Amino acid sequence: MKKLLLFLLFIAATPAFAQTAVISGTAVSASGQVIPFATAALRLATDSSLVKAAVAGADGAFVFAGLRTGSYQIGLTGVGYAAWTSKIVTLTDGQTAVLPPAVLTETAQSLAEVSVKATKPLVEVLPDKLVLNVQSSITALGSSAIELLQKAPGVLIDPNDNIILQGKNGVRVFIDGKPSPLGPADLAIYLRTLQATDIDAIEIITQPSARFDAQGNAGIINIRLKKNKNFGTNGSATLGLAMGKYYPKYNGSVSLNNRTKKTNLFATYSQRNARDWSFINLYREQSGQFFDQRSETTTWSAAHNARLGADWFLNRFSTLGVLLDGTFRDATGSTLGRTPIGTLPDRTATQLLIANNSNTSNRVNGNANLNYRFADTSGHELTVDADLGSFRSTGSNYQPNRYVNPETNALLLERNYRMNTATDITLRTLKADYSQPLWGGKLSAGFKLSSVQTDNAFDFYDVQNGQDVLNRNQTNRFVYTENVNAGYGSFEKTKGKWQTQIGLRLEHTHSDGQLIGAIEQTADSRVTRRYLNAFPSAGLTWNRNESNTFSLNYSRRIDRPTYESLNPFESKLDELTYQKGNAFLRPQYTNTWQLSHTYKYKLTTSLSYSDTQDYFTSITDTVATAPGERPRNFITTRNLASQQVVSLAVSYPFNIAKWWNVYLNVSAYHSANRANFGDGKTIGLAANVLSLYAQQTITLPGAWRLEVSGYYTSPSIWGGTFQNRRYWGSTVGLQRKVLRERGSVVLTVSDPFNSQRWRGISQFGGLYMDASGGYESRQVRLNVTYNFGSKQIKAARQRKTGLEDEKNRIN
Repeated sequence: MKKLLLFLLFIAATPAFAQTAVISGTAVSASGQVIPFATAALRLATDSSLVKAAVAGADGAFVFAGLRTGSYQIGLTGVGYAAWTSKIVTLTDGQTAVLPPAVLTETAQSLAEVSVKATKPLVEVLPDKLVLNVQSSITALGSSAIELLQKAPGVLIDPNDNIILQGKNGVRVFIDGKPSPLGPADLAIYLRTLQATDIDAIEIITQPSARFDAQGNAGIINIRLKKNKNFGTNGSATLGLAMGKYYPKYNGSVSLNNRTKKTNLFATYSQRNARDWSFINLYREQSGQFFDQRSETTTWSAAHNARLGADWFLNRFSTLGVLLDGTFRDATGSTLGRTPIGTLPDRTATQLLIANNSNTSNRVNGNANLNYRFADTSGHELTVDADLGSFRSTGSNYQPNRYVNPETNALLLERNYRMNTATDITLRTLKADYSQPLWGGKLSAGFKLSSVQTDNAFDFYDVQNGQDVLNRNQTNRFVYTENVNAGYGSFEKTKGKWQTQIGLRLEHTHSDGQLIGAIEQTADSRVTRRYLNAFPSAGLTWNRNESNTFSLNYSRRIDRPTYESLNPFESKLDELTYQKGNAFLRPQYTNTWQLSHTYKYKLTTSLSYSDTQDYFTSITDTVATAPGERPRNFITTRNLASQQVVSLAVSYPFNIAKWWNVYLNVSAYHSANRANFGDGKTIGLAANVLSLYAQQTITLPGAWRLEVSGYYTSPSIWGGTFQNRRYWGSTVGLQRKVLRERGSVVLTVSDPFNSQRWRGISQFGGLYMDASGGYESRQVRLNVTYNFGSKQIKAARQRKTGLEDEKNRIN
């Protein structure tokens, strides 16, 4: 592995052999004064398509480097100046063209009268990803990250809070370009804590390149947090109130930044106080008996998110940055559970299990990042990131189980338990990425070293006569470490109408899981693995003409089991159901091919096929019991033989009128799960699934804006054995700009038809289960936002920020 990393670094350090062209110039006024921060756009002279965007410096200078042979035109705009367009500039290989000063003519309108209105589209369909611009959505305010993902095109959140993308559940979630180390349950809680006011955009990448971690067979969802880049001192504040089925919920946020020529300081804080309600019903038939469990959960929580960062612009080419962020959450919950128990087929209840649980939890999540970026005018770019993250959580759950006569309420049996948990996760990463022009194309290489250490303690107590008595047979500690060292190289080149990209990523994994403290040691008490994998990727793009682009992509990816799914100990969910990990769970590997077509840079159609071997998923299975004992079932994760998914997706943003914008996404996929576990336990499920998402934004007179969105998913497969019914929801929002457009008031109604209720049926291993559930999805939300900052450069900073975003999207 060390030799691989040295080899890649050697390649990265190789100087550029091929020369590329450069265009530079300066924006000046009629009086000869430089115009700082003018917007520069480089376009092809043949069809006026945008090649690159840039922002001039404080000295008015702009540079476009790394250009190929061809004919170009440069366009300049500045606040208070008329647009300027250059003559056609024809470049040869290695040429540096210095334009004469570009003289922009002042307009009669003064700067104070200028009002720049640039709104990002809600959804951007780019060649390598789909971007959901959260701040462009009216109805996003007051939502959590997991609620936003439920509305994202092609994304489905299953009843266990797993994220499914285009029919595959191996989604890797990134926060600001960094993978989250949390397991599904902890990640879901974090995403519920993260508010829309903290999020700038959500990027959905179904075919990641070799630069990204190979983890995640369905692709990557990158949640990009806000980072204000406006010049001067600026900020915003938001207050929100939501009312659900029973209880009000409050949220608020504030963000500040101060940017000069040399530094950018920024900070954000958000909080949410809520009382949330949810329900779950589990009806099962097993061993001639039925169990009709119905439970409702109420949770009181207070969550806080904070970020503090700074960027130092060392010179024209180098930036040094530091970022600190943290999440804090305290919660108290109670669950009221009733489970009638009886025999089949008469369905007469002979017992009633009353399980009124209570729990408390505390979670603290922190991360420190140090980063450096170098980018010169000849196309050389180097980024280095070092991260140290920690996640700490503690919890206590009191679980009484009272069996009573359903008619007389007389006590038949009582078993009470208390469970205390503690999780400690430490994450360390160091990564570097380098790119440069080479052989008329672009060479990229890099490495990443990551280490994750998790320590999970589980103390189980029998509550006897009001006293907690430690049960050593049920108490354990699970320690898991995972080191992944990776190196990659990729090369891309454009020749004529063709663009090619090839990449290879190598990852060496060393994992060690150890169960400590269990009295009875078993074969799965400690499992250690070492393995090296190669993950190739390739892409071919044909720009047939200015309206049609075709591309073909291939990638191989991996999904490693989480620490939650590997812990082999049994954790009671209630008296009759427990959860157990699988220490022998193997990684799953996926090969994906995708063919896509883009029409006029808007209408995108993609057809993909994926084959996953050793596919793992949650399985609800039964436990053999002695005569007279109540039948029990458990949830675990197991490797199936395979999963095949064929999907077709169409995305189209368009305008019906200047004041009416529409985004439409339609996806369909065929999914097939197959497995044979022996003992007559087999899985052979297949489903044809249709998913729709549509959002309409209508600009009304008088600074009003209306937004209506909805999604629908047809019956599908979940958890390996569950066949789900259809699932759909909608949201309506109305916005009014106030205070000279510095503020806004938004009224939102989420799920007005109260349709976001899930239901699935499983028949596996002698167990029939009908599961359903939901939460307070129907809510009325009121949010008020106010933006403040340096008024005299408001228009300029809006334009500059927009151009920086455009550059990022192009790159």
